[in-house]
Amino acid sequence: MSSLINQIASLYIMKGMRYNHIMPRSSIVRILSQKIKTAFSPRIFLGFMMVLFLTACGQSEPGPDIFSLPTNYSVGKKPAELKARDMNHDGFPDILVCNSGSDTLSYFEAIGDGTFKQPFTMNTGREPVALEVGDFDGDGIPDIAISNYGDGEISIVLGQKDGVFRQKASVKVGRLPIAVVAGDFNNDEKLDLAVTLRFDKLVILLGVGDGSFKTGEIYKASGTPAYMTVGDFNNDKNLDIAVAFNAVRVDFIRVFYGNGDGTLKNPVTVKGGKQSSFITQYDINSDGKNDLLTSSTMNDVIKLFLNTGQGFTSLEDAAAEKGPQYIVPGDFTGDRIPDLAIANRRDASVSILQGRGDGTFIFPHFNYPVGASPRAMIGEDFNDDGLTDLALLLYDSQRLEIILRKITSPLQIDS
Repeated sequence: MSSLINQIASLYIMKGMRYNHIMPRSSIVRILSQKIKTAFSPRIFLGFMMVLFLTACGQSEPGPDIFSLPTNYSVGKKPAELKARDMNHDGFPDILVCNSGSDTLSYFEAIGDGTFKQPFTMNTGREPVALEVGDFDGDGIPDIAISNYGDGEISIVLGQKDGVFRQKASVKVGRLPIAVVAGDFNNDEKLDLAVTLRFDKLVILLGVGDGSFKTGEIYKASGTPAYMTVGDFNNDKNLDIAVAFNAVRVDFIRVFYGNGDGTLKNPVTVKGGKQSSFITQYDINSDGKNDLLTSSTMNDVIKLFLNTGQGFTSLEDAAAEKGPQYIVPGDFTGDRIPDLAIANRRDASVSILQGRGDGTFIFPHFNYPVGASPRAMIGEDFNDDGLTDLALLLYDSQRLEIILRKITSPLQIDS
């Protein structure tokens, strides 16, 4: 019992130091031991102490002042996803947003100081829910692939030298396409695409090199495949695909290792990541191998899978706020150790989990309020100051929110 009291005392001292109201440990221990213990029976006392312990911990704290006030821009109805790429070769990342409720794509041209011109809007297929950017016709100019949920097809939009875009013929992929990612899966130096279909398919589209695609292999991916990320996870020089699954009882991710000829091996199932809605990759423990991170919007947790070079090992869940979805890894605290920024869909906030460098994170995390119902989020240096900024889509208010970093020296945060 005395050990628990001392742990609670330590937590209150730590929080007091952060908020400049410190009470000596001896006073805290004496108050907790004498006042509370004499008031309750042992069983009730223990329950009370556990509640007090959880209160002392807290899941989050108000964050240090590392972000500027946000700037907002209007987008279309039901914004679904965004990407940042330098579309016009001026050295600054522009932003593309697909709007599933208005069947449009919004293109925000960057000015270079963290602000953007008013968007240029183009029509898409029905219900665009995802997009990918790459040079699909080999002319050195970025092109766009758009996943149209309502049409069952991928639209290809080719970039031109004069800064405009030209629609290419769409590619039919099947019912309800969700995510789309690009990669050279057959090592022919032409970008290919991978597409997840809502219930049980992973489709490979092989690039011809002129902006058109031919359908490759189709793989079974039951469990409601959602988001994907592409990389060479086993260092064999062939691209692989890691897929998050969003069905209610699913508690795994799957990795489809590439053969290098446009085909994939039978997937490897990795336990963990219950009902995952998002997946991304980053070398979170700085060992030279990209690890995988997933979020569970329904279960309010983040899951990390460490890459061993021979597969992935699932670590303990990391706590998040309500409805975590998109994850942006990066150094947000200035200590050169990877952290995580997490958009919390049901909590109107962004959490910063400060990394320790070994795949674990300092507790509690920091929370920053944003606009209501943040969906997609990306990280880029939008004002050319060497720091990672954030861009979020606010679903309910149909806004693009830009949040610029403003800290340059490492935070002094107790672990």
